[in-house]
Amino acid sequence: MNLKSSITSRKSESDTKQKTSMAQRRWRLLAHALTRSPEPSIDIENEEISVRRFTSFGLVEPTLLENVPTDSESSWYKYSCVLENELFIAEVRRICKTFTANELIGFNNTGNVCVWPSEECLAYYLLKNQHICRNKKVLELGGGMSCLAGIFVAKYCEPASVTLTDGNITSVDNVRCIVARNSMEEFVKCGVVQWARAATALRQTANGSRVKTWISHGGDESHRTEELYDVILSADCLFFDDVRLDLVETIYGWLNDDGIALMMAPRRGTTFQKFSEAAVKRGFFARHTERYDAKVWSRHLELLQPGHEYSIDLHYPILLELTKQRKTSPI
Repeated sequence: MNLKSSITSRKSESDTKQKTSMAQRRWRLLAHALTRSPEPSIDIENEEISVRRFTSFGLVEPTLLENVPTDSESSWYKYSCVLENELFIAEVRRICKTFTANELIGFNNTGNVCVWPSEECLAYYLLKNQHICRNKKVLELGGGMSCLAGIFVAKYCEPASVTLTDGNITSVDNVRCIVARNSMEEFVKCGVVQWARAATALRQTANGSRVKTWISHGGDESHRTEELYDVILSADCLFFDDVRLDLVETIYGWLNDDGIALMMAPRRGTTFQKFSEAAVKRGFFARHTERYDAKVWSRHLELLQPGHEYSIDLHYPILLELTKQRKTSPI
């Protein structure tokens, strides 16, 4: 190995270690923020991420269910939404335990602690625009503890099928409980999808390899090559720098050519923009919409007034719509 190659190799190794350390630092900060009150302000541009000072736009209201069998680590809530005098309800199991940094590191397990505003806004948007998922095969990626948007879609939007996923088995097990509680086991599938593994399989398939894409259901891996989705959903999953390209590839590989991916996420510094740019480079058309709903926008303007623990950059979800524009090589 010549001197230049040796220096390049050491630099690459150093960069990898730095990224790993940065990711671990983010998870430790998030664990601290989610398990303590009041929560400190955190800046994503300085290797840190947002915290849960602002909790809801008031679109979907949770109410604790009484006289429901529970355990020491969970409670059941009724999540209700009223649209044009019609009531929509889903029962959701919320984890009450305190998560350690080790439990959070690796995959986003924060959804087991709370339902984030992006998931709330995505659920509300889909209930208000039920035609998007009607008779469609729907996949939710990174749904966390509740997969709230996917649950409401399955219950009220008349989809052809729904698959709910997260990268953490704790989250998926909890979603299975929710699906059973809402009597949807017959037409809703739940599985573990780790974007890096899924993207690797998709890239190998695109390059002519016989490796198949997969979704893991429980302890078994259900291999599939023909399962494509008409609608892919994801809420607040765009700030993971180390798996950004993997998420883009997973969406591209599993989305039908005439399908649509709907992502809800706040800007969080430059992370939203970087994801959008990566999606365009992969071969998507990307459309950003800030005023996608009058009620959400009105509530957003109210929260901008003094006295609210609210930040546009950290808390206001932007709607990102991805559609395929051409066949391109994997990234």
